[in-house]
Amino acid sequence: MKIQCKECKGEFTISDEKLPQARQLAISCPKCKARLVIPGKQAPAYPGDQTSSLFPTASEVALLDEDAIDLVEEGVRTALLCDTDDKRRNSIAQALQELDFWVVHAENPFFALGKLRHNHYDIIVLDENFHSATNSENLVLLHMQILPMQLRRQFFLCLLSSTKATLDAKLAFAMGVNLIINAKDLDKVKLLFARGLKEYKNFYGLFNSELAKKDGRSAR
Repeated sequence: MKIQCKECKGEFTISDEKLPQARQLAISCPKCKARLVIPGKQAPAYPGDQTSSLFPTASEVALLDEDAIDLVEEGVRTALLCDTDDKRRNSIAQALQELDFWVVHAENPFFALGKLRHNHYDIIVLDENFHSATNSENLVLLHMQILPMQLRRQFFLCLLSSTKATLDAKLAFAMGVNLIINAKDLDKVKLLFARGLKEYKNFYGLFNSELAKKDGRSAR
C-alpha cells in the first residue's frame, strides 16, 4: 500500500501483508512526525453476516504501537541491527548508512522479533550472543533458522562473532546465515557487507524476482 503524508507530502510504502486485519494503524511520519492513521485489511466476511464492514466502530478501534512498523520512503533499503555493544554497533551502523541503508537498532530479542513480524529488512546483522550465552539460546537466530526457505531467502543475514572466522562459508551455511564476520575485522565491515550483498544478489536475485512474479500472478 502506498500512502502520502498530508502535512509534508512525503510518499511511503507499507507491505499489505504487514497491515493488521480490521484495525487501523497509527504511526508517525518519519519526515515531519505528523500522525498518520492507515486503514487495516478487511476482515473476512462470514455467510449471513450483514453487519461485516471494513472497520470496527470507533470505540472498538485498536491502534498498534507506532513503533511496530517502520515507515520509510519507497526504494530505501533497510537494516535491522541486533547488537548490544555500543562501540561495535555504532561502527556497523555507520558502515550500513554509508551503503545507503536505513538502520533500526534492536535493544533486545523481543523488540527484534516484533520488528521482524511487521517489517521486511534487506539485511539483518545479529550478534551470535545477542542477550544469550550460546548460539542455541539466541532467540533471533533460532527464529531465522526455522523460517520456511522462501521467506529466509528474502533477506541477507550476517552473524557477528568473537570466536568464528570471518568469511567461513561452510560454517555460515551450516548455521543458516549468509555471512560471518569476526569482531576483530570490523575495520573491514563495510567492504565485507558490500561483497557479501553483491554475491547474495547475484545468487538469489533471479530466485526472488521469479518468486515475486509468481506471487503477483497468484494474487490476480
